[in-house]
Amino acid sequence: MFVHMLSGGVPRGRAIVIGGGSGDGDGGFVEPPAVTTTSSGDTTIKGQVKPGSFGKFVYPLATITAGRQYTFRYTPQFSQLAQQGKLAMVGFGLKNSNDFHIVGLRGNGTTGLNKYKVNGTPPNGWNKDSGHTTSDGGASANGTQAGPNYIRLIISADGATYKFQTSPDNVTYTDEYTGAAPTPFSNVSGVATFGIALWFNNADAGPFSIVIDQFADAAAPTGDPYWSNVVLLCGFEGADASTTMTDESLSAHALTTFGNAQIDTGIAPPFGTSSLLLDGSGDYLTTPDHADFNFGTGDFTIELFARTAVAGNNNYLLVQAGAAPNISYRWRCNVTNQQDVAYSSNGTGTNNLVGAIGGVPLTTWKHLCFERSGTKLRLYAAGVMDASSTTIGSSPLFDSTAVLAIGTSSTTTGFNGHLKEIRITKGVARYNNDSGFTAPTAAFPRS
Repeated sequence: MFVHMLSGGVPRGRAIVIGGGSGDGDGGFVEPPAVTTTSSGDTTIKGQVKPGSFGKFVYPLATITAGRQYTFRYTPQFSQLAQQGKLAMVGFGLKNSNDFHIVGLRGNGTTGLNKYKVNGTPPNGWNKDSGHTTSDGGASANGTQAGPNYIRLIISADGATYKFQTSPDNVTYTDEYTGAAPTPFSNVSGVATFGIALWFNNADAGPFSIVIDQFADAAAPTGDPYWSNVVLLCGFEGADASTTMTDESLSAHALTTFGNAQIDTGIAPPFGTSSLLLDGSGDYLTTPDHADFNFGTGDFTIELFARTAVAGNNNYLLVQAGAAPNISYRWRCNVTNQQDVAYSSNGTGTNNLVGAIGGVPLTTWKHLCFERSGTKLRLYAAGVMDASSTTIGSSPLFDSTAVLAIGTSSTTTGFNGHLKEIRITKGVARYNNDSGFTAPTAAFPRS
């Protein structure tokens, strides 16, 4: 539910002007876009784009702040554009002097929507149709061209990145961009103007009208929106030399310790005070097979922090595989310090997804991730996509009946080093981005 609603009341202290107002635009409009706000709180932005010109406009809604989320609902009336206006973009805009960053949705010319990011520092002011970059433009997005659509911007706690979400109903939101940098700004704190953004290209000349009837400025959620999808979460926090291991997810899977596997405080972890120490000789953990680990054709995200001590082909991270025909996947760091996943759709034949040589350097903590999104598998290292493949297509990952093993694929050899914060999320591709993401630097939420 919205904390503030324009319908039924203007957010106290926000830059909404009853009866009218203006925003920060460029020379691409016949006249500066007119903003009117009724006493009931509905806001309408109207204007006309010059033929052969770009039009950019930001109407301030709030003072952007780290750890906040901003949501508004809009109904576009692009049919008023002389040339149908199917490519007009509506979103959130950040502007400071000539620098600008816009993230939002554009129509695709028929009934759907596409997501875009546009940013730049035009050399002669932002009223020129040069000096801008369109990135990640054109992918299908959630919502309808006719609207109304809800869009949301969630600012990270440190103010360095944002998440852009869309929804047709204000109930179910889709992550369109996660861990996105507000280029060309290094941090949202340097942004002077923040609010509703419009972007029109040369073909969009003509009148337009955008109705904003709800706006919310609220604290960003601190929990995990996919907490119910987390089926394994092992932080390995505890007393030095302890052999008590706990799954902190709602599933609370029982973990069995083998060999000298233990909690260690001797090597500083990336956060917290301890991690799991395995010496590569019979040290590992297991938990019995469970429906939680049967991903089928669905999305998943398997991630952890690893610090390998010695290079070798037995540095297994997570494995659910017995002998053929009982193979699901084996994820390891190989002898050339590469991530290497052998996976199977039928339990017998395997394909390999292999990252860059040296991508997992020795004695260095690194966040690693194995993820599926639709028909694509990805590996990430420190937030950078390390490898990807669509070979799996629409086939399932095989439902192995083997135990889920941490640190081994056998009972005698295995991972040599430290592991921290293992998390499996079923049904969700958390990162889903060929451009990568900002790697986590703290413990994952526990709720």
